[in-house]
Amino acid sequence: MNILMPTIFHPYSGGITYHVDNIISHLINISSYNFHILNYNFQGEVKKVPPNTKIHKIKYIKGIRGPTYAYIGYLLGKNVIKKYNIEIIHSHYAFPQGFLGALLSRRYKIPHVLTLHGSDVLILSKHPIGKLFFRYALKYCDRIICVSRYLKEQLPKEYQDKSEVIYNGVDFKIFYDEGVDEDYGLFVGSFVPQKGLYTLIEAVKDIDFNFKFIGDGPLFKEIKEYIEKKGIKNIELLGRKDQVEVAKYLRKCSFLVLPSISEGLGMIILEAMASGKCVIGSNVGGIPELILDNYNGFLFEANNVKMLREKIEILVNNKELRRKLGRNGREFSRRFSWEGVAKRLDTIYRKLG
Repeated sequence: MNILMPTIFHPYSGGITYHVDNIISHLINISSYNFHILNYNFQGEVKKVPPNTKIHKIKYIKGIRGPTYAYIGYLLGKNVIKKYNIEIIHSHYAFPQGFLGALLSRRYKIPHVLTLHGSDVLILSKHPIGKLFFRYALKYCDRIICVSRYLKEQLPKEYQDKSEVIYNGVDFKIFYDEGVDEDYGLFVGSFVPQKGLYTLIEAVKDIDFNFKFIGDGPLFKEIKEYIEKKGIKNIELLGRKDQVEVAKYLRKCSFLVLPSISEGLGMIILEAMASGKCVIGSNVGGIPELILDNYNGFLFEANNVKMLREKIEILVNNKELRRKLGRNGREFSRRFSWEGVAKRLDTIYRKLG
C-alpha cells in the first residue's frame, strides 16, 4: 500500500519527527507499505531514512512557511499521487500538513487520516485565522487520531465519532533503565511559553540540587540571560540534543520535570518512565493520563511555584522514593509500544484503503 504523508520529518528534530519515524519503521514490518513524505525543504540529504520511504522536499518562504508549504505541496503532491499510485493520505498536524492532506484528499478522492499532536488542537484551533484551517482539515478527513484522551475531548462534537485515541509509543531500545542516579533534575522540551520554564526556574533556584535543561527555541536567549542576571548557579542549559543524547541524560538523572501550561501528551514523560525515572508534571492536558499521582510521579497545579518546589524537594530529599516511583513508571511505560501503535494504524489503513 502506498501512503502519502504530509509531515515534518528528518532532518528536523522534535516529537512529530520521532513519532513518524517510529510508526513507519514498525508499519513496514507488518505489511508491504511504501511511504512518500511531503517535508519542508532542507539542504543536503537525510543520513538515515527508514526503508521504503521517499522524502519529497517542499519549498517555502520564511515568514509565510505554512501557506507556501500548502500551496507548493499541493502542486507537488498531485504529481506524487499520480506517479506512485497513492492509496492513503496520512497527515501529521492540522496546519499546514492536515490542510494540505485535506485538499489533496478532496481533489483525488483518496481516504485521509489526520493525526493531531497537541498544539494544533490547544493553540491553532483557537486562533482567529488558524481555526479556519483547523476546521477544514478536520472536516475533510476520514479518520482523526489524537495522541491523548484530553485532545479528543477538545474536538467539536461533530468530529467525535470519527476520532480515536492512539497514544505515542516508546522506543525501549533507546530508553531503558540503567539503575543510575547522578543527582540532578532534568527538563527536556522546547523553550516556548507553554512549557512553563519560568515556573520551574523560580521553583528550583534556591534548592541545593543541580538541574539540567535540554532544548532550545524562541525563549532560549531570554532565559539564558535571566539565569545569568539572577546569578542562578544550579541550572545548566545544554541546548538542543538528539534523541540518543537525551536518552543518556534521562538514564542518569534523578527525575524529570515537565511544568507545562499547555500539553497534548508529553512523549518525554513516557521516555523518562521507560528509563526508570519518576516525573513531576503539571495537571494540564494529557499529562494526568500518564502521571498517576504518588504512583509514578507527582502532579502540581500549573504556574504554582510553591507547590512545584514542594514536590521537587520531596524527591531531592528521598532517593529511595524517587527510585520506587521510577520503578512504577518503568512498569507503567510498558503499556506503550510502537508495535501496538503500528498495528492500530495498519487496521485503520486497511479499512479505508
